[in-house]
Formats: sequence, structure tokens, C-alpha cells
Amino acid sequence: MTRRDFTRLSTLAALGIASPLAFGDTYDYPWKLGVITDEVNPDLNVVLSSFYPQYSLRWAEIRNVKLRGKSRYVYKSATADELKQIKKQLDDAGVQLSVLDTGVYKIALPGTTPLGEDAADLNPEKGEYTHQLDDLKRAADAAHALGTKKVRIFTFKRVADPNAIFDRIVDDLNKAITVAKEHDVTLLVENEFDCNVGTGAETARLFKAISDRHLMHNWDPGNCYEAGEQPFPKAWDQLDHSRIEHMHLKDARGKKWMPIGGGDIDFVGQFEALKKMKYEGTMSLETHYRNAQKNPYTSSVESMNGLVRVLKRV
Repeated sequence: MTRRDFTRLSTLAALGIASPLAFGDTYDYPWKLGVITDEVNPDLNVVLSSFYPQYSLRWAEIRNVKLRGKSRYVYKSATADELKQIKKQLDDAGVQLSVLDTGVYKIALPGTTPLGEDAADLNPEKGEYTHQLDDLKRAADAAHALGTKKVRIFTFKRVADPNAIFDRIVDDLNKAITVAKEHDVTLLVENEFDCNVGTGAETARLFKAISDRHLMHNWDPGNCYEAGEQPFPKAWDQLDHSRIEHMHLKDARGKKWMPIGGGDIDFVGQFEALKKMKYEGTMSLETHYRNAQKNPYTSSVESMNGLVRVLKRV
């Protein structure tokens, strides 16, 4: 048993979690595969020291991390010293950051009424819209500190008729592109089911309207499914595949999140299409699913094991 194996098993034992993989199980993925770390555990060290070695993962997507005793959005809350600590943790684990997640433009567009019933959506923090680009500048600096140029953004909280505000969304995204150019980052717009670009058709329209490749696509089949459109092949066939630089992987059946391979999304077909096009971008498991114990870590293990089974079929 190597020291790394011992450390991994010791961490798993402390968490009361059995390792699902035997020693000697190794993976040589043809993909730049990782996980959104806080979906497993907000403690980055736990994720990197226990979950990552189980699957030989070398990429990570960071959203929230445990800072000062609390799970916090890194792009908004991490100090310069904390960013250095996070980068060291990644480096020590031999892991690269794929994308830094932000909540930029995941707010109500002024003058609109989102479909959601969340009071925070209907009554956003006063002045929140006015500092979105400042938040993006901060995110760009944090991304560079952590070793990536990719920053995730959105298209505002979804309204009853997204077409009615399409031009306004394009205008705001172009403002964000200007900031991206100034700060040397690439914006990855996620098709999010509760934002105004959720389906493949909506995504295709957006990228036809904005040709600047400082705006690229974070393709999420699960969000497309939640938006009511078949992710593969229907939505996939509408997309400009050359604009996809990152993917989220989660599965669903009806209104329930499921482990990868346990839902209605054709991930075998999706990965075969990615293989055919020689996709070279990054991708992250975004668990969402919760098992009967409601345990994020073991739920992520179940979903990652399902993903491994899918990959072996492909």
C-alpha cells in the first residue's frame, strides 16, 4: 500500500465511507474529467485527498469552498492568501482548475419578473445588477490566481417570455465580453434551466447572435432536460459544437436527479458523439443527486461510479 493509498483510506475511514474501488483500479480517461468540488464536500482537502484518488481525476471545477469555517463562493469571498492556499492544495494533489464558477448574471434583469417564487429572485438585493461587471473583474483575477482563464456566467433569471428580453441579454453579455477581453479570460455561459438560455434551441440562437469567441458554452445536458428538451440528440444537434469548452454531467428522471446512467439522458450517445468529434474540452460531474442517506459524498460516489460504467461502454 502506498502512502497515498493509506492517506486516502484513512480519510475515508474518518468519514465513515468505504472505498468503492479496489487497489489497482486505474482509469486512463480520454477526457479532461473532474467534479464540482462542493457537490462532494465543501472541504476541498477532503475532496482532493479521498474522492479524487479513487478515480484518478486531474481536473476540478470550483464554486464554493470551506473558508473561515463556512462554505463560501470563492470568486466573491476568497482573500488573496486563501486563493494561494487553494492553488497550493490543487498543485499538491496534481489537479488543475478547469473553470471558476461565478453567479454573474444569475440574477433578475432589472424590470423583469422571474418565474421562480424565491423572494430573492423576485426582490434581488438592491443595486445587485450594477456591480455584476465588478464581480466579473474580481472573478477574473481569482481565476488567474487559481490557474485558469475560464469563468462561468449565466443569462439572468428566467422570465415567462425570454424572447422578449433577448436583445437586452445579448447587450449585457457583450458588456461582459469587453471585461473578459480586458482581463484575459473566456466566459462560459451555462445553459441553465431557470435562466433565459436553458435549451439547445435557445443556446443555438445566442451563439448565432454573438460570434465573439470570448463567449463560449458550458453545455449542461441535465439543465436542458430540466428545461423540457431532449438533451441528446435533439438539443445536441442544434448546438455549435465548436463553441463548447466545458460540460456539466448530471442525470435525471422526471423531476428527480439520478446517478449518471440511472436517468433518462442518453449519456452513452452523448459520449460517443464527443468521441467522434474528438472533444478536447473539460467536463465536471455535478452530482445534484442525493441518495437515501442524503449524503453528498456517497451520492457523488454513486454518480461517479455510474459515469465510469458509461465511459467503459464508450
